[in-house]
Amino acid sequence: MIVLDLEWNRSYDKTPLNEILQIGAVRVGRLGGPVLDSFNVYIRPTVHKRFDPGAKALPELNVSRTSQLRFPAAMKRFSEWCGPERTFALWGGDDFEVLGENCKYWGLPVPEAEKVYDLQTAFSHMLGTDQQIALWRAADYCRIPDTFTFHNALNDALYTSILGGWITPEALAWKPVPKEERLALKRFSRRPFPCPPRQEVGPFPDFSDGLNAKTSRKPVCPLCGAACSVAQWNIPAFPEPGVPQRCYSPFSCPEHGCFLCQLTLTPDPDGAWSGYQTVPVVTPELAKEYAAVLRGGKVHACKSRRRRRRRRRTSAVAK
Repeated sequence: MIVLDLEWNRSYDKTPLNEILQIGAVRVGRLGGPVLDSFNVYIRPTVHKRFDPGAKALPELNVSRTSQLRFPAAMKRFSEWCGPERTFALWGGDDFEVLGENCKYWGLPVPEAEKVYDLQTAFSHMLGTDQQIALWRAADYCRIPDTFTFHNALNDALYTSILGGWITPEALAWKPVPKEERLALKRFSRRPFPCPPRQEVGPFPDFSDGLNAKTSRKPVCPLCGAACSVAQWNIPAFPEPGVPQRCYSPFSCPEHGCFLCQLTLTPDPDGAWSGYQTVPVVTPELAKEYAAVLRGGKVHACKSRRRRRRRRRTSAVAK
């Protein structure tokens, strides 16, 4: 297993690249086990002209600035040092992505990984928090002596490998809820309510008529029964023909907050569409489905079918 850490200069100009300044890594047989080998290179920055505040604070920045090694040569050395190893552990999930971004920028093959362990997420899960804990805070929490300076890639890789000994296999295997799903769960009211009965809608001549229909767009608050409305639907981008289509729209009650309206429309054999509208309790499973539609679906802006009345023209009466 390779425990990897990077230091980089964050992108601030028109070149969207977090430029790596140092690659540090240690090889271990298991998390928390003895260090078998180490790797460290400082890379000369050539992409960005200035350094962001985080890069300016790096204790070894001048070593990178005076280094004669550029990223392609550094990456070649790192790949040779890794050999056939394809399991990596990191403090946070950004480093491996940044490594891939730099490889793409320089036209190099992206390193392959069979498994990438995010020890920071696993450690936070063990402590029962959603916050990402800094490496130095985790080391202090576990009473690990601060023998080496932090924010040096090799030193941080060493601290990460030691902290791996505190992490249980259960925490390591735990997968956090994706960001879109967490936001979906936090957005809606957490007040308990009984799932209201389905409101039958349709039939409609076509799918768009079902989305625009007043009966489809008028949910009620499940707590007080107040009439609400939706102005647009999030719909699947590539609906499967002949199967029910689930569409979603958040709506708000002035008194009780935000809820999710679900509209399910099914095609009839004669080509018409009918279904039901409901306000379900947002469970983690529903949040996952809603987030998938938000991520890969389309937005349908509803159009009213009401016709405008023509105003009568009145002619001036001559006196």
